[in-house]
Amino acid sequence: MALYKRKDIPILLQEINKGITSQVYLVFGDRYLCRNTAAEIADKLIPDTALRKTQLQMVDGDQEDQVRTLNLLRTFSLFQGRKILQVSDTKLFLSKNVAGSLLNKAYKAYISKEVKQSARFLKQFLDAAGMTSDELINEDIASYSPSRWKTAFGFNKPKEDLKWINDIENAEFTSEHKADDSTKTDVSDHFIAAFEKGIPDNNILILLAETVDKRKRLFKYIQKNETLVDLSVDTGVSSAARKDQDALLKELVIKTLKKYGKKLTSEALPIFLERVGFNPDAAVMETEKLALYTGDSDTVSLDDLNAITGRTREEALFELTEAFTAKKLETALVILSRLQDKGTHALAILATLRNHIRKMLLVRSFQGLAEPRYKTGMSFPIFQKAYLPEIKEGREQWNTLLWKGHPYALYMQFKQAEKFNCEDLQDGLAKILAAEFRVKGSGVPDSVILEDLLFRLIIGPVKTNNLQMPEREQTLRNA
Repeated sequence: MALYKRKDIPILLQEINKGITSQVYLVFGDRYLCRNTAAEIADKLIPDTALRKTQLQMVDGDQEDQVRTLNLLRTFSLFQGRKILQVSDTKLFLSKNVAGSLLNKAYKAYISKEVKQSARFLKQFLDAAGMTSDELINEDIASYSPSRWKTAFGFNKPKEDLKWINDIENAEFTSEHKADDSTKTDVSDHFIAAFEKGIPDNNILILLAETVDKRKRLFKYIQKNETLVDLSVDTGVSSAARKDQDALLKELVIKTLKKYGKKLTSEALPIFLERVGFNPDAAVMETEKLALYTGDSDTVSLDDLNAITGRTREEALFELTEAFTAKKLETALVILSRLQDKGTHALAILATLRNHIRKMLLVRSFQGLAEPRYKTGMSFPIFQKAYLPEIKEGREQWNTLLWKGHPYALYMQFKQAEKFNCEDLQDGLAKILAAEFRVKGSGVPDSVILEDLLFRLIIGPVKTNNLQMPEREQTLRNA
């Protein structure tokens, strides 16, 4: 009957005020937006706060008995006025067609150390495939053969190691989380039959879902006869996606601060958005922290921002260069994944690595000079009082790139540079330049290009017992 996007929410709420309502609202997309929009819809449908406490029933989709929900929907209320059933994380729109997307979300949450969120997506993945948590515990699905995996889940088995699934199982899947076997039965047809036959006029169903299979009959029925609210947000890293993400976050920040009678200065807003990354929930929480921190002031300044909101993205980029310097490939790959999940563009990551290697190359070149002579293992006092003043003399052109900062930080850079030689660092710059060209001009996903780069920078060419592997090397060069 009607489809509303994020920008249309005020129109939807106005229509409810005018008495134009549906008996079913399907709200899907970003989880934070879904929860808030559903709350706004419920507030409009039952404006009386006291009445809403008795007439609004919240149902957790992870623990839901769908047959019971349907029976409640078909039952007349004992009280006068509307009765609302709101189901969060509903499983009615899951299928094998969305299983791959759910597993990918579970993995991204896992590598970001968001275990509970990863477990939630993993449970939805199992529900989409018609499996229960008991079956996950009794069977090692990570060891499924490719053919069995394809049959069970409807998509090709991922090439990466799936042992992380067992980590989530052991950490989060206890007996109280195990799914009921009844969830394996698709009761969508029963819901459609009930809607067509007619449910009590004052009964309203609000369904919330992050992921939906739009090909399911129930989705198409609601699309034709009831109300859809699409709150999906492109989480990619394209310029259009980033523009949409920034617009949403800006809207949330302004709206949140307005409740406190405050506003963020124009110079602080873009920095705030950059630091938080695309995470609506975190953006609102950080905004509330800023509002409370500033007290009676009606303006949140850049100084306030620096005091409260951590430089999360800058810190992650620094951690990436540290992992490179320490030659910790696994750590570097995890940090890279987190940066990309937060929306950091590939070119920004490449620029950080390039600047770091340039500094390392410059430092390593200085260490090769005959005068002043750098000695491996030099103590910090000698470095600060004797070596540093000599090496800086007559080289003021490097102030911005190198000499600016605390002497101990520079001392640590010199210590790190001891592990490298100039030829390898120069080769690293060439690899980064090649990766930059590929990001700008090839059709290869940015994540693949960056992961390949880290492999090349940290472990170098592939060799086995002095036997060169030219075919593999040629394949990597042509990738």
